[in-house]
Amino acid sequence: MDPYKIYKNCISKKSSNLFFKFFINLTSSYEKDFCKNTKFSGWGDINFNKSLIELRKNKKNVFSALYNSVKQSNSLQRIPFENKLHKIASDFLKIDESKLTIRNITFRMDAPNDIKNSYGWHQDSSYDKFNFDSKNGAILWMPLVNTTRKNGTLLIKVGSENSNYNCSKLVKKGSKFKSKQILVDKKYLKKYRTKHVCVNKNNALVTFNGIFHKSGINSSNKFRFSIIVRYGNLFAKDFIFR
Repeated sequence: MDPYKIYKNCISKKSSNLFFKFFINLTSSYEKDFCKNTKFSGWGDINFNKSLIELRKNKKNVFSALYNSVKQSNSLQRIPFENKLHKIASDFLKIDESKLTIRNITFRMDAPNDIKNSYGWHQDSSYDKFNFDSKNGAILWMPLVNTTRKNGTLLIKVGSENSNYNCSKLVKKGSKFKSKQILVDKKYLKKYRTKHVCVNKNNALVTFNGIFHKSGINSSNKFRFSIIVRYGNLFAKDFIFR
């Protein structure tokens, strides 16, 4: 079985546009002058990105509140359902969709040249531990902009998809402005080759929950926006509550 697969047009243009409109409205509720006298065209709009970069730089508390608020929003939570992403997870894991769990619907805003908040090599399975076997869980990574090495597309360790979450350990507990990090022990990393996987906007890179992966450094002048949804096999013998 291949370590990953790319599914095209997983998030509809309509969903992406509606989510962008919601994001603008929410940001404007925190910062009323955010889009004053300006009409932004979408996630890749240079003026929108410049405004967001300035907000992050000058009003860290506001940006943090915005980030956390988006993750709790109905506008984000509805995206997997209105786009029927469970069907993709079902196809990738080769199980009936009725057997799936869904968890941690996440929106990421990876800022240009942000090294402090970038994740090292990690496994998604090490955070929730829902399934011990990597291949009983799937990650759907869906950028809202085209991703390249320049803006830090995803890197994976080919072959590590067979690993379980015992390969990782807690490195940083996290804080208000920094994320908790559970990273792969370095002794496991050298066993596998690294591959950059460039993904076009609204497509999905789908891979297994235990694969070693991380984002590249975004050295562009724009944010890299992405949505991540994680699914698991509720009926598997290694499911956490069994």
